[in-house]
Amino acid sequence: MNMTNLAYAENQVENAEGMPMEKLFKLPEGLWDYFVKEMKTVYRFTRKETKWFRNCKTAKLIASIPFSAGCDEPERTAIAHLCIYLAEIRGFQKYCAHLPSDDADLFKRLDFISTFEGGDKDVIEQGMNLLALIMIEGYHKSEEKDRKKAEHDRQYYDRNNWIEKYNCRCEYYDIKTKLGEKAPKSFDGYMKMKRNNSVAFQKLVKHATDLGLSIS
Repeated sequence: MNMTNLAYAENQVENAEGMPMEKLFKLPEGLWDYFVKEMKTVYRFTRKETKWFRNCKTAKLIASIPFSAGCDEPERTAIAHLCIYLAEIRGFQKYCAHLPSDDADLFKRLDFISTFEGGDKDVIEQGMNLLALIMIEGYHKSEEKDRKKAEHDRQYYDRNNWIEKYNCRCEYYDIKTKLGEKAPKSFDGYMKMKRNNSVAFQKLVKHATDLGLSIS
């Protein structure tokens, strides 16, 4: 997951629910300050890093999902997920960055922060959908940098064609969230249907059109 601006994701939530994200996903009063204090100690944050983490809406969303969903022992879940998030953005890019295996399912990279004990599944799903949207916005954010690198390294382009991935993932995200059970279960399955232009894909196009979605 990239550290990206949440404005687009917040707009999506406000359009769907009529309220800002902070009112949908909340932490008990004072708990975020405690998390910031402990993370500062564990990860030895500098003053600048502490300020970034305190204001990081993505981190706060990750921490708030188990509380908003009413999960069992939400504190432990929040701490575990925050540690995974911080480990990924501070290092381990060799293994935590997008890999070819992640193309099969939009949510695969989020697997390790999608474990919850009990809780409202609809709230959890909405939270994870938001994190997926943040992730693909991160792909978009790195588009120009990847484009420039690809000009000098064709193999890099073949491995990291973020422009195409971004467009396809945004399309798949919209279809998955708005069509529900009628949507393909995986990104790979969706792309296969699209390439083959099958009868199933034509039905999908009709469902999408009825909902105001555009599938090219």
